[in-house]
Amino acid sequence: MFGGKFKLDPPQIDPVFIDAVRSAMQEVESKFPGKDGAAKREWVRTKVMDASKKVNLKGVPSWLEEPVRDAVIYVVIETLWATLFRKAA
Repeated sequence: MFGGKFKLDPPQIDPVFIDAVRSAMQEVESKFPGKDGAAKREWVRTKVMDASKKVNLKGVPSWLEEPVRDAVIYVVIETLWATLFRKAA
């Protein structure tokens, strides 16, 4: 399927990236409290794009780097969002 074998190592996520995502989330929540979740996520994703370059995608072919990076950003945003903003049960 991939035309060759490659080894995908789990990405190494620099704490600077996590801090950038957390900061952007807090910023978007204070700036745009009435916006829906999808719009906020997109704003955060755009805001942290430069910081996402610190995610080490060793072993990922260059043609897959962008979609894999987007997937990592999505997972980090969703995980932090659930952790920071979930309502206590």
